[in-house]
Amino acid sequence: MDDTKYCICCGEEVPFNVVLRNQRKELTCLYCGFTLDVENLWKEKDFGSERTALIAEDSRFTRTLLKKLITRKAIAGEVVAVTNGLELTSEFSRLAGEGRDLGFAIIDLNMPVMDGLTAARTIRAIEESLGIKKTPIIFFSSVKVDENLKSQMNLLSPAHYVNKGSDSDPEQLAYRVQALLNFITDRYRTG
Repeated sequence: MDDTKYCICCGEEVPFNVVLRNQRKELTCLYCGFTLDVENLWKEKDFGSERTALIAEDSRFTRTLLKKLITRKAIAGEVVAVTNGLELTSEFSRLAGEGRDLGFAIIDLNMPVMDGLTAARTIRAIEESLGIKKTPIIFFSSVKVDENLKSQMNLLSPAHYVNKGSDSDPEQLAYRVQALLNFITDRYRTG
């Protein structure tokens, strides 16, 4: 994670502030206030082409639906979809070792071989050992949220939960997947 930018006024790498002003995001030097970078917030960006999304879902239908919609909406340039937590952690380790931009991971909580929470804890351990930024995790499951899950999500932050629903109707699932992808787009569009 890059926490500094070069300031031509100070002549060195400096920490910076993020200021939202006049429909723009400005990065300013923490020491002297010099503007280091400006980004127009209304400008559409191709934010997903360099990013890889990971999906761990044991339902082939849900996995395929997620992958197709992520690709169609261009939320990520590549989507790696697996059937369980062990495969997820293996793929995560491989991709992180290659230095790939891991945009987010969608993880079902109930999967064979390795469940979603164990997989998420393993991902955080891999990130820690490699010294890389934390990948946002979105748990997409029909498991009811309780205090234990909330506390686990706090420990795994950034982590979110979107309810998959228990209705087996494909149309209802498609609606929930669309809501999930809208959440990801709104939350992580700018990186």
